[in-house]
This record gives sequence, C-alpha cells and structure tokens, in this order.
Amino acid sequence: MSAPYISMTNLFNSTKPAEVQDYHKWDANKLAEFFRSKGLGEYSDTIITHKITGPLAPLLSDDDLKDMGITVIGDRLMFRHYIKQLSKHDRFNTRVKAIWEGEERLFYSECDKSCSTCCGFCPIDPSTYKLTSSHLRVNKVQHPRCGPIILCCFGATYLSNNIDLSKVDDVDVTGNPAPCLQRMCCCADGKDIVEVESRFNNNAGKVYLKLRQGDGERVTNLILNQVEEAQKMDRGY
Repeated sequence: MSAPYISMTNLFNSTKPAEVQDYHKWDANKLAEFFRSKGLGEYSDTIITHKITGPLAPLLSDDDLKDMGITVIGDRLMFRHYIKQLSKHDRFNTRVKAIWEGEERLFYSECDKSCSTCCGFCPIDPSTYKLTSSHLRVNKVQHPRCGPIILCCFGATYLSNNIDLSKVDDVDVTGNPAPCLQRMCCCADGKDIVEVESRFNNNAGKVYLKLRQGDGERVTNLILNQVEEAQKMDRGY
C-alpha cells in the first residue's frame, strides 16, 4: 500500500520547530511515530526493525533507504525532506537555546539599593544577559515611570547588543570589592566585572557584565568555551 497523498504545500510547511525539539534523543519508536504523522506510517516497522533512532536519521542516504526496502522514489524523497527538516530545526533550537542567563548586579547591598533608588521610589532597571552557542546578548530596557509605577502606555526604550562569539578576541574577569563602609556595616558582597572584547563590536569594542561576586569566573569559562566552539565552526572545523 502506498503512502497517502500529501500536497507540496503541506509537505514544506508541516514541520514545526517545537514538534522536532530534541529529536536527537528520540528512540526508533519515537522516530517512527514522527514519520507516521507525516504520512509514512507504513514504514514504521521498517524504522524500528533497522533500529533507526533520532541521532542516526540524518546519516541516512538514498541507498540506505533502498536497502531498508523503501522502493517508492516519492516516499524516499519525503523521507529525505523530513530528515533535512529535523536537522534544520535542531540547529535552530541549538542556536537560540540559552546556555546561561543572568542579570546585572547594580548594587552592593540592600542599603546601597535603598540609597540609590530613594527607598525604591525611583527604581533602576538592570540589564539582562543571555549566552547561546553563537551569541552573547546584552539587553537594556528603560521603562518610563511615575515613581515606582511603570507607565506601560508610553512604551519603553530598548537597547540590545548582540556579540558574535566567533569575533570575540578576549574575555577577562575582575573582582570589584564593595566599599569599605558597606562591607563593615552591611556585610556587602562585591561585584565581578566580566569584560568581553571584540574588534567587530560597535560599542567601543568592549562589553562589561556586572555580576555577583563569585559568578564571574564561572561565566567567563562558559563564554570562553562557546567562543572556542563558535570560532571552530566559523573556520569550518
């Protein structure tokens, strides 16, 4: 029995990123279920018999599909198309998946925060940080306020700085202790300043991440690891 007819419109628009998330973790049964949803259910037993799992699916060639007994050319083309879609969506999910997320440390202590914001009456919005496999994103949002109340109807000012990790030259961390008085009176912790330098960054070539004391070394290592991987990919390794 041949596979049911699927229009070309449905063929090229029926696979959604969320549908194939983590496909590389699928076993043969899960992969067979995916192809069954695409009109290729008659080959479910074939996929399971040959132990084709999610990680193995992108390795399948047209000859492999023939050896598995899939003789209909149209069906093999459909298999190749959906396998390509699996790889495409997985690469997309990998690129946008957060490896680390953090928030700017603005104050050394609650006392420092109270003094700087007039006891919370004039709050300050911290920058947020997001590290993915290819970029480091620094987002700064400034909300118009009336005291502590955000005036949503006036919108907000956004600044997003995306640093391409393949272009990063250096990443350093510097410990910045709290002022002596705050350490004595408030037991205030210091800040770690992570400096990311790139010749291709438009913002003077450097970006500074202000983090809680003790987090800087860990975040620096995470960034350096992704810089190395991104540069290998950029060189085609």
